Amino acid sequence: MSDQFYRAFEEKFRGSRALIQQRLEVYLPFVQPVCAAYPEALVLDLGCGRGEWLELLQKHAISAMGVDLDPGMLEACQQLNLKVQCQDALESLKQLQDGSASVISAFHLVEHLPFDHVKDLVAECHRVLKPGGLLIMETPNPENFMVATQSFYLDPTHLRPIPPDLLAFVPEYLGYEPVKILRLQETAGVKTNPNLSMLDVLTGASPDYAVVAQKAGYTALKNSLQALFDQAFGISGHALLERHRQQANDLSFKLEKSISKTEILLAQTKTRLDCVELQLQKSPSGTYKGVIGSLFLQFLRVAEQGLWTRVVALGNKLLRLLASLSLKFVNSRPIIKMRLIEASLKLGIAPVLRKLWRHLQNKGLENRDAEAQSSISTESMSQSAQRIAQTLQNKKKM
Repeated sequence: MSDQFYRAFEEKFRGSRALIQQRLEVYLPFVQPVCAAYPEALVLDLGCGRGEWLELLQKHAISAMGVDLDPGMLEACQQLNLKVQCQDALESLKQLQDGSASVISAFHLVEHLPFDHVKDLVAECHRVLKPGGLLIMETPNPENFMVATQSFYLDPTHLRPIPPDLLAFVPEYLGYEPVKILRLQETAGVKTNPNLSMLDVLTGASPDYAVVAQKAGYTALKNSLQALFDQAFGISGHALLERHRQQANDLSFKLEKSISKTEILLAQTKTRLDCVELQLQKSPSGTYKGVIGSLFLQFLRVAEQGLWTRVVALGNKLLRLLASLSLKFVNSRPIIKMRLIEASLKLGIAPVLRKLWRHLQNKGLENRDAEAQSSISTESMSQSAQRIAQTLQNKKKM
């Protein structure tokens, strides 16, 4: 893609020159020792684009050359007096002598190439690099869901995303050692966030990554960069997913523990309520303390059983009381009782009322017996009365 289209596209979607140079500073600690070891060797940037990397190296007193096929992009480099050529990346490598370069970079280039061309390019770089020289390849990271499904395809010249492990395997296979994956530009704070959401898992992984590979053969230079190759950069999608799973397990454990504590607390509260209810039942209901106790008991029952359950229970109790009063009222007035019987016979509900009547009478008798039994205390009887009561109870059991 030529003319000014791709340059305008990069300026709109890639970011400003200052932003890109800030992102590229991560590579300076890798490059500077190699350039110091080979001050006369070539530093080559493949697919240099607008020349942000070339300009950054120039600011750090490192002379470099860039190649690109887009004249519109190269125009931006020429305006800054940067060394550039309009040339294919692979063809430019083939023209170079063995062991003539110290650093070769390719920022956001490999995703534009067929995979066979990527392998050829990495092989040619291995030939051209000096012992201990570096190859840097940066590309979009498909571990990030938004990159893999949307932003990668925003560039019409992209072919397909390359997974980090696949791109890293190419220089490993061709003899580079060591080879490092650097994940870059991840969301701020995502590596330390203690409460990852699923959105963080899908979109929080580093949107870009780079493979930094060193050509073997210069032990001292390799040792000087070893700390950088051992350092962790960015975060992968798998690491985010694993952290989210662990956090979910921890939350589940805390909830289960909290539920267990709540169940124990409820059981203890119920036991205490039962004890309070028993004590209140023993208190005299006609006294001031009995009235306060009854009210407190109802409050405790509401707390234990719920408001609606207590309303239903009190409603049933009120209905039973009204029915008992109605029964006493009708029994004390034979004329009303006779007229109710005649009306029920005419309406055909006499059997139902008769059954209900007997049920209420039986309940009344049971309550009176229970009251009578509970009101009789053998402790207040004389010794002879106690013996008579004991004899009657024994005969009743027989």
